Amino acid sequence: MKNPLSQVLRCWSEWRRQQKLHGRFAFGDARMQLGRVILPARLHTWTASSRLANEADITRADDAWQVRLHDSGLSFFWPTEPDQNLHFVIEQEFSAANPHHYTTAPVRLSPESTVLDVGACEGLFAFRAINERLARRVICFEPSGRMAALLRRGAETNGLADGIDIERSGVGSQTGRARMVAGDNPDAGYLEYLPSGESHPDAVPVTSIDDYCRSHQLALGPGDLIKADAEGADLDVLLGAGEQIRNGAPQLAITTYHVDDHAERMIAWLRETRPDYRLRLKGFSFWTAKPRPVLLQASTLR
Repeated sequence: MKNPLSQVLRCWSEWRRQQKLHGRFAFGDARMQLGRVILPARLHTWTASSRLANEADITRADDAWQVRLHDSGLSFFWPTEPDQNLHFVIEQEFSAANPHHYTTAPVRLSPESTVLDVGACEGLFAFRAINERLARRVICFEPSGRMAALLRRGAETNGLADGIDIERSGVGSQTGRARMVAGDNPDAGYLEYLPSGESHPDAVPVTSIDDYCRSHQLALGPGDLIKADAEGADLDVLLGAGEQIRNGAPQLAITTYHVDDHAERMIAWLRETRPDYRLRLKGFSFWTAKPRPVLLQASTLR
């Protein structure tokens, strides 16, 4: 069980460390949803269950569960029997108070934006972006065949398939084949690339953003967005987009909680590569072994 005082001290210590490293972590952003970070999880379970029951209708749909959201009218498909944690998946997409929400300032999208959605999972972010006319096109990268199929099913159910492209691929620092390897903590995985010609039963195709854009004649600009939640490969995603970032300065919304030092390494690299980016770091994770910043956003738009 979490000790609230101990958690407060750990969050304070990590916030001060981040401040000293790069000074890009406002106090107000650091304490977003702090109650959920410092208090025992059991205190949030009942609330999340109650909210999920009020915000969604959940029905069995063949080999998955269909989740229909009351407020937006959007549906998505979930591969396992939903529990209260599904509320947090929904909340991060629709509540700007959630540090995992990708489209808060400084990110600013328009009906003409192109979004690269790395780790698209069930597709709720992509559905919201097209449904709310935040983007003209969302390219979803999802290496899991099961999740890619459910994502496509959701896009068709919502009538949004014309604005959503689905690539069954991981994204990293290079193109090839790789497998996800668990790190020191269960939440800190990374990509292990396979030598050319070598196979592995868990391997998936991987592309870099630069290679993908080059092969599809796509040039990202300041009004576009790279959004990534890559289960520990997040820094690789950034490094593999170096050409697009240097030349076009697309907006960024990339998770930083999977690995201890990802936030500071990403910020240092971006400062060197595109010092004109405005950066925002948000929130502390409450589901990792120790508090880590949740999300890094970047934009050159003023």
